Amino acid sequence: MNITNFRDLGGMRTIHGNRVRPHRFIRSGQLVGLDEDTKKELVDRYQVTQVVDFRRPFEIRESPDDKIDGVTFTNIDLLEQSGTNGASLDDFASLGSADQVNGHMLNVYHDLVMNPAAQQGYGRFLRIVVDNTQGATLFHCFAGKDRTGFAAALVLWLLEVDDDQIFADYLKTNQERVTANNQLLDHFRAKGFDLDSLNALEIALCVKKEYLTHAQQTMIEAYGDVFTYASQALGFGADRLDALRRNLLE
Repeated sequence: MNITNFRDLGGMRTIHGNRVRPHRFIRSGQLVGLDEDTKKELVDRYQVTQVVDFRRPFEIRESPDDKIDGVTFTNIDLLEQSGTNGASLDDFASLGSADQVNGHMLNVYHDLVMNPAAQQGYGRFLRIVVDNTQGATLFHCFAGKDRTGFAAALVLWLLEVDDDQIFADYLKTNQERVTANNQLLDHFRAKGFDLDSLNALEIALCVKKEYLTHAQQTMIEAYGDVFTYASQALGFGADRLDALRRNLLE
């Protein structure tokens, strides 16, 4: 399996004792440069029938997902109307300081919760997951860490998985991306970026508990809880929530 930051979220347990079904809800980084064995494994073993790509148009132009026979691909640009929408790796490197990167990332997570395009996009994503009852939905962005990380947490919160498991999965990205991040840092080092820029980029390539906590607190302060947020901000009410649980829980 040559996909960075790939994992099936099946097996997680809710506070009521149900488990998330395997081969239903899968997160990853971008699906670029896949070998044929990986494509076959996605379809045959993981039963992937739907891929949701959260990347911006310029990211997709630079590195389009590999096509996989029998799999539907949907692009949802979550940061379309965001002030942080231009955050390429070069932008992060040019910020040049840890504090600036941290501040930028907190703004990104605020926008993922509150920005109208992100709310519309996550609502659409939830409906895709609900409607895909015949196979797995795989969702990703570039690194599979921020846009994807909040998407995973959002669904797991709606399923009533506890925070310990949700944050553990979120932080697992840092282990899963070690090799890929080192390759990116080597690339920027070779381009002549200085140490401060490389340090800033290294921070931007990792996740921190405070980022997802910030998103969670933003959501709770604005809406009270995740269920009200889903209903009022994402157009995802009680009927759809029940359907989500029927589809994803054993």
